[in-house]
Amino acid sequence: MFDVTHIFFDVGYTLVNEDAVWEYRCREQAETPECRALGLSSQDIYNAIVAASLAHKPQYRTLVEHYHLTEVAPYRHDLEQLYQGAKEVLEALSARYTLGIIANQTDGLLSRLEAYGIRSYFTHVVSSWDHQVMKPNPKLFEIALKEAGCSPDKALMIGDRLDNDMVPAKAVGMNTIWIRQGFGGMQIIQNQNDQPDEIVNSLPELLKLL
Repeated sequence: MFDVTHIFFDVGYTLVNEDAVWEYRCREQAETPECRALGLSSQDIYNAIVAASLAHKPQYRTLVEHYHLTEVAPYRHDLEQLYQGAKEVLEALSARYTLGIIANQTDGLLSRLEAYGIRSYFTHVVSSWDHQVMKPNPKLFEIALKEAGCSPDKALMIGDRLDNDMVPAKAVGMNTIWIRQGFGGMQIIQNQNDQPDEIVNSLPELLKLL
């Protein structure tokens, strides 16, 4: 279906399962004196994150701003886990396409990709930390396309969020696949701006389309 030469992936909840990260972070946040004083449980915090995601808002920053929190539990990358089948899918796709990353990530993304054992599959890795531009700003996608020397119509973006991945990718003319995983997978398509070209529920399903 897709006449493309380059495929770009998001990282969190696309290649990497963050469930354990968020379970721990919600619990750790609830244990801060501020949240105890507010009577916020870990479930309350989780529900607020889900609500922010459904509203197409930054999930944790929205929580922090809403409750005016000054003590913020850290995001623990060490609790991330590569999704089952990720390496096999990347291995298969890398034989036919040039693969890249477009992601909102903290410092050290290349090292984390190495630790997951998938760094070698990606020719281009473009992160918000390195360029000081965050999705959903389309500029990060334009940077990736320029680095790859690829026209938008020959590029495909695969990500878990409609707001951060599908909308800006479509805005610059890229093809899109929404992978319904994590908080982003709970989002609801609202209009043509966030309507992906295809939808899958897991990484292995990509091989049926590509």
